[in-house]
Amino acid sequence: AWRPVPSTEEKMGCCVASCLTSCFCACCDRLCGMTNKKYDKFHKIPYSILIFFSALVALLLKNFQGDFGIRYYFVKFTVCDDACKGDQAVYRISLALTIFFVSHLFLVLLLPHSFGWEIHARCFGVKILLFSGLVAAMFFIDTESANQFADACRIISLFFLVFQTFVVISYAYTLHFWMIDKDDRTWDLINLGVSGVLICAIVTVIGFLFHWFTAGATCGLEKFVLSMTIIVPTLYTVAACTEYIPHGALFPSVCVTAYATYLAWTAMMSNSNTECNALFERENHENTWDLAVGIILAAASITFTTWNIGSQSSNLFGRQEQEALLEDMKKLPMQDNSGDADEDEDEDVTEDIASLRKYDALSFHLLMTFASMYTCMLLTSWSTTDYSSTGKQYSSNESFWVKVSSQWLVMLLYTWTLVAPILFPDRDFS
Repeated sequence: AWRPVPSTEEKMGCCVASCLTSCFCACCDRLCGMTNKKYDKFHKIPYSILIFFSALVALLLKNFQGDFGIRYYFVKFTVCDDACKGDQAVYRISLALTIFFVSHLFLVLLLPHSFGWEIHARCFGVKILLFSGLVAAMFFIDTESANQFADACRIISLFFLVFQTFVVISYAYTLHFWMIDKDDRTWDLINLGVSGVLICAIVTVIGFLFHWFTAGATCGLEKFVLSMTIIVPTLYTVAACTEYIPHGALFPSVCVTAYATYLAWTAMMSNSNTECNALFERENHENTWDLAVGIILAAASITFTTWNIGSQSSNLFGRQEQEALLEDMKKLPMQDNSGDADEDEDEDVTEDIASLRKYDALSFHLLMTFASMYTCMLLTSWSTTDYSSTGKQYSSNESFWVKVSSQWLVMLLYTWTLVAPILFPDRDFS
């Protein structure tokens, strides 16, 4: 039978169509993430990137005071008005983040171990598309619902701040003992050098804080907060370096003091008392570049906080020993004369690993849910008032007292870690 001979153009068309189809299938495969198992150890990075850009967009919309609309000659269609400005924009984006991580939490909880891990560590392309649609949908909810979500965030964020305090202290001790366990003089010098640099930075920052925030006649509270930032850390740092507290050390004390100083700085910046805030007028007249840099730094700090807490979620709940045990079990040599028993043991180890992965994913998404709600409060300065002016929306009495209370809490808890083993020598605090 006669068959038509395809032309050169038709052959090229078939090749191009075949290439495009292959690329489309590969993109769908990558989008669903079914071929990236070797990247499992980086599974938390996309979530941190999502937090960063969400905080960045929320801050941009918070500072944008115009209306979103489409103008065609003399006709203007308003797409989004009050819901896209000020604190309301932050509420809606934070609500989308919260729903996003809560949905992951329930999916990982209800699905089997292996499939739950697939949901957690794969399909990031699809998740980004779904999250974008979720953010857009949040701007159609009423203002009262958004305000109710903000009220819930104020309560949950207090618990998150307490947990964050434990994280900072745990990090300080973990990093110190990690360097000490190296049993190398170089690491000892690094430990001492970093401590010295932090001490110099702390003294410098506190000096500037006294210069900027205690010049007024009614700044007694500010002077008290900054004085406590000097007195309490000095006492526990000296005590930690004595022989009476053998588990104490200079490095953890300095790290906790640096965090307490940072909280003092953020509290002073949130102070609504204009007489005691020399930077308040400067904030009211900040230019576009200052505002842009501030937005990027704020988004980066929120991302860093959530990454640190989320990445250590399993370790903070006491799973280090189980994970190390499973790693040792996987390295055990196999015996040739017990094939069935070895297969059963391999299945048990695999099941234990899957269970640990599910536990890690559950704790991660639970903490990221709380972090999303904490982000809402952090970006709105914990205020119950939706300020319309750019100068006041970062200063409020609520934000000031929350940060001061956080500072006192971290200093109190760290002091307790120093004295608790002495007061209760029969207990194991390791």
